[in-house]
Amino acid sequence: MIDEKKERISILLFKCITGNITEEEQQVVDNWRKENEANERLYSRLMDTCYLEKEYHRRKMMNVQRPMEDMQRRIKEKASHNFSIQWKPWIAAASVALLFCIGFVRFQMNSSDNAKSDHVQQTLALADIKPGTRQATLTLADGEKVQLGKDAQSNLQTLGKQQSLAQAVSKLKQLSLEVPRGGEFKVVLEDSTEVWLNSETKLIYPESFAQNERRVIVEGEAYFKVTKDPKRPFYVETDGQQVRVYGTEFNIRSYTEDKQVYTTLIEGSIALSKLHEKSGELLLTPGHQALFDKQKATTFVQPVDTAVVTSWKRGRFVFEGQNLEQIMCDLSRWYNFDYKFQDESLRQIEFMGSIPRYNDFPSTLTLLKKSGGIEFHLEGSTVIISQEKKP
Repeated sequence: MIDEKKERISILLFKCITGNITEEEQQVVDNWRKENEANERLYSRLMDTCYLEKEYHRRKMMNVQRPMEDMQRRIKEKASHNFSIQWKPWIAAASVALLFCIGFVRFQMNSSDNAKSDHVQQTLALADIKPGTRQATLTLADGEKVQLGKDAQSNLQTLGKQQSLAQAVSKLKQLSLEVPRGGEFKVVLEDSTEVWLNSETKLIYPESFAQNERRVIVEGEAYFKVTKDPKRPFYVETDGQQVRVYGTEFNIRSYTEDKQVYTTLIEGSIALSKLHEKSGELLLTPGHQALFDKQKATTFVQPVDTAVVTSWKRGRFVFEGQNLEQIMCDLSRWYNFDYKFQDESLRQIEFMGSIPRYNDFPSTLTLLKKSGGIEFHLEGSTVIISQEKKP
């Protein structure tokens, strides 16, 4: 007797893989994933292109004619209802395997039902490493911590209450908004300035700005779209540098491991100077990046492709000449994992390319493997980077 629920889920999972699932259908899949850990594991495996290709090669000697005919029949039926399949580029290599996906999914669902009790014994899989999500911790002036998450409307209400309270009592209390590893967040300040915060970033700002200036502190990476206000200049402090803003858009990066503060101007005008020192200002023009040496307190200016620098804000990783060590550092911050180089020489391999920021982790690693002659595997919860083994 056919299990109608499994039949329905198997079809929806196939639609997930081919990218033709509706929002309502995706919600059904999401609810099924939440039922138990075995379902979530199965979903992660099916979204892992490496796993699909491996299963295909393992099963290609099987008689797949019947599942193929079954799938073709289903596709034909859906086509009569204006259903069309648009294959994603990354599944081209596994296209034949996907034709019998429903039969394979049924088998996997039955297998996972029998393996639930063994999950505790299993080691972390690459597919279990997920991309970042919208999340942050807001620390109030009295030390109270408020968790902010995926619900944008709820976040706005929470932040709005704090700003309203500050305006009522007219006190310049400091707030701290901290985004963890594996997170990102956007906040709108009291003056309507918008700030996008990357993973592992902290923004310190007042509940309400002063009458003569607006001042914030950044640790990590942030993109600012500052509201113009000639009477109240906007200042950003970070690692010995002060940025005076005249109403503009710019990106600033200063992580602990960075030896320099990278300030990139997208449009408008900003001036840079040493923090807490009386010195001249360096004006930066759009399309240029200032590199402030944290130890020497010196600044170097260079032209850059601003689209590359700000790609993280638009949902992509764009690499232009970064070495593998820098890339793994950024990826580990976004996907929240630990890593280790088995071969130290691999650290300096340079890459050029673009990767979707919300890609599943195995697909991201596959792109790196194809371009760099390297391979990845897990030891416990640590990603090991090693030289690709020649056949």
